[in-house]
Amino acid sequence: MLEPTRRGRFADMEGWQRQYAALLTTAEEAAACVRDGDVLVMSASANWPYAFDEALTKHLRATGGRVEVNGLFLPLDTCLMAAENKDLVTFHSNFFSGERVLAPQGNIQFVPTHLSATGDWQASRHPRVAVITCSAPNEQGWMSRSLWGSDVSRQALEQAEVVIVEVNDRLPFFVSDGEAHMLFHVSEADMLLENSRPVAETPPVPTAEVDRVIAGHIAELVQDGACVQFGLGGLANAVGECLAYAGKKDLGIQTEVISSCVVDLMERGVINNSRKQTCTGRSAGAYFIGDRRLWDFARDNPAFCQKEIHWTNDARNIARNDNVVSINNAMEIDLTGQVNAESIGPRQYSGTGGQLEWVLGAQWSKGGKSILALRSSYRDKQGQLHSKIVPQLAPGTIVTTPRTCVQYVATEYGVADLRYKSVSERARALIAIAHPDFRAELARAAGV
Repeated sequence: MLEPTRRGRFADMEGWQRQYAALLTTAEEAAACVRDGDVLVMSASANWPYAFDEALTKHLRATGGRVEVNGLFLPLDTCLMAAENKDLVTFHSNFFSGERVLAPQGNIQFVPTHLSATGDWQASRHPRVAVITCSAPNEQGWMSRSLWGSDVSRQALEQAEVVIVEVNDRLPFFVSDGEAHMLFHVSEADMLLENSRPVAETPPVPTAEVDRVIAGHIAELVQDGACVQFGLGGLANAVGECLAYAGKKDLGIQTEVISSCVVDLMERGVINNSRKQTCTGRSAGAYFIGDRRLWDFARDNPAFCQKEIHWTNDARNIARNDNVVSINNAMEIDLTGQVNAESIGPRQYSGTGGQLEWVLGAQWSKGGKSILALRSSYRDKQGQLHSKIVPQLAPGTIVTTPRTCVQYVATEYGVADLRYKSVSERARALIAIAHPDFRAELARAAGV
């Protein structure tokens, strides 16, 4: 039987309904417990605690207080992070999404970490208050941390003096792994408030023809029985389509993000997780990002296993499975193999995320492969074509994956295997998969 793990809390497993009623409060009362100068951690994206957010904003404006919030995947429609409230809060994030849009306000700070270190980073800030959004409780009083449940770590929840739970009965309940990490018991909360709110869906991104071509090259590298990691977007959807059409068998999934394309592969029997060494028989991931079809398929489904991000992205755990194939996007790569997946020059665009963790974990896996994918070129706002394979990264550009760790690179023109290649051999291999309009220029720059 699962047992709550938060220090100092004792569950009345049969009387949780009485505890729920006793802990139930208003958003305003919950916000009033926040002190000037407090450090908070808060749920992200679809799990953002909107009722608490609005109440905290009013509380800080009324009292003149200021707080630090640590989180990631910040939604754009928050009260707290509106421009007129920039003097009330400093937001620290280790991954930019909505954050990059709001960053010009000046109160958003980027924290360079791997996603697996999210819990350690949050704990290092010594949060006094943790605010999470959960599903409605089940018959035993357990609430699922649901879609974005891995954004506030169990480590931070254990450390916080005050834990506030916003209960949204429209969030789906997902199966954990026989542990309390991804579930939260009513008895572990200090305050509960209810906010039945529609959950934002992320519909599948349409697949472009260029992504289908890249995905076709990638699918050829995926063998039957492989444990695959891929994320969101048109390329991920295209990879899923190609894996299905190629007739792949007995694939497994361990990943950061379980997206809608996983549903198709599981329904077709392409993914059955039968050959995995960890979470055998189950698709393992930290986040569920997709539409209602994904949620309905994954809700209470024992074929899934939700884990915290520190587990899914730990390269040592990744490598415990054989034949791991990790597939990650890149923004650009230089001719030595240095990969940028997070910045436009010195401007932070996304984050380090889990790319390097998956690159290493896949290569440490017996029979594993790491693949970094990108379109060979892009057009700027004026319509001018530019290569994404460049002689050198521009000054200030962040290196997400160092050249020493890069294995396969895929574009629509093919796949380059850079591992154990000399600098000149790497340049020639990358030039061969660059857009044809830039190959001569790149060869001159490389002197090959």
